[in-house]
Amino acid sequence: MRRPDGAHSSTWAWYFTAGSSVSSALWGWMGWALYLPEQPQLVAFICIVIAGLSCGTIASFAAFPPAAAIAQVLLVLPFALRNFIVGEGLAPIYGVFALCLFAVNLYYSRGTYNTLLASVRLRFENMALVEQLKVERDRAETANLAKSRFLAAASHDLRQPLHALGLFLDSLERHAISPSQATVFGHARSASVAASEMLNTLLDYSRLEAGVVQPHAAPFAVQPLLGALEQEFGVQADAASLIYRTRETTAAALADKVLVDLVMRNFISNALRYTHAGGVLVTCRQRAGALALEVWDTGCGIAAEHQRDIFKEFHQLGNSERDRRKGLGLGLAIVQRLAHAMQARVEVRSRLGHGSVFRLWLPAWSGTLEDEASATQAIGAIPGGLRILVIDDDEAVRQGMQSLLESWDCTCICAESSDDAIARVHAAEPPDVIVTDFRLRNGETGKQALQALREHLQRPVPAIIMTGDTSPQRLRDAQSTAALLLHKPVSTRQLREALGNASLHAPVGPERP
Repeated sequence: MRRPDGAHSSTWAWYFTAGSSVSSALWGWMGWALYLPEQPQLVAFICIVIAGLSCGTIASFAAFPPAAAIAQVLLVLPFALRNFIVGEGLAPIYGVFALCLFAVNLYYSRGTYNTLLASVRLRFENMALVEQLKVERDRAETANLAKSRFLAAASHDLRQPLHALGLFLDSLERHAISPSQATVFGHARSASVAASEMLNTLLDYSRLEAGVVQPHAAPFAVQPLLGALEQEFGVQADAASLIYRTRETTAAALADKVLVDLVMRNFISNALRYTHAGGVLVTCRQRAGALALEVWDTGCGIAAEHQRDIFKEFHQLGNSERDRRKGLGLGLAIVQRLAHAMQARVEVRSRLGHGSVFRLWLPAWSGTLEDEASATQAIGAIPGGLRILVIDDDEAVRQGMQSLLESWDCTCICAESSDDAIARVHAAEPPDVIVTDFRLRNGETGKQALQALREHLQRPVPAIIMTGDTSPQRLRDAQSTAALLLHKPVSTRQLREALGNASLHAPVGPERP
């Protein structure tokens, strides 16, 4: 439909004015022709009708001031003039009333027009703002998508050699080496761990953005968690000449233990990073049916105006030079998102120059607890002679996996694609567990490879998917399979535990083709 221009709209407005003027003139003629002084009731009735019609034109004709003004003139002035001509009794009073009504209605017609005009202008301005916001939103979404793709590609390309490096280092550690070689080996291991920690931070953040982190609340004793953290971070504190203390507790919490462990790791690593003298205290306090896991430090402290900013992405205090040894500035942003996912609460109290305390509030648990020792006894135990099919398009990763798995007394079959895997499986015994990379060659994914192999073997073989991807969509695709999901670079402990778990679900005495 063609949108009318200004001149066309003005023509139609004057047509409307002409029509409304005829109607107003007819009603105004009633105030002149039907005016009978000897019948005061009729005069009063005419006065009320004209007053009502005159007031009604304020809302009806306010959009076009000429129409409103002409309507007032034709409606009110004939009745006022007729009263002044009669000039006796109540006629002059009616005339003055009519003139006052005329003036007041003109005033309110103008005010209504200005209000309507401002409202229309505001509406069009809002529409323009909405369109602009849509454009900016699309730009932001495009930029965010580009960022996710870049991080996914960079993370995957970096994780592949790091994963292979970790496998070779694990294999090398099992051989006898000289003291000088052991020193070099230690430096290589430290560099590999540092690079892995940075990539793991990016992966944790990407997993939270992708929405694939789903908390599974279960009761657990807090003390074993705090003890494990002390064993790990106590060594770091000793190396930095800091005191690391943990107060023992008998409390239990109802939360996702894995996510709580990740939050506490971020708290403790930050405390050690920014504490140069004194120490760190990790404790658990029970208050009003809730538990507060606390990390106290004697570090530099945080100014009150910065205590909100520290939970923002890539925000770091005292690291203007962007020293990557101090992290990426994502740790507390991850903490905030993890707490939100668990419906928990994070608090920070700090005094500049005196230190800080970070708290994670969790629901307390007062019921019985499962014996964790018996629950985890079978995890990590790999049956001897386990047949494992490894699918990876990186030859270095395949060689590293084969060397490591054979040292665990496992039979390893390596393939670079699903077709290659089907051909190798067809010539050998079916595998007990499949370990596959998620991103393979020619656009093939680990999910597609698993589907092809399970269809070929006609049974749901337990599987492990290893991925270095941080793309939210790829993470969701990988998680949609029934396989265990590991994120590169994978440590020896993680791989053993995953294989132990997968072997528990492997069928006993499978049929041979």
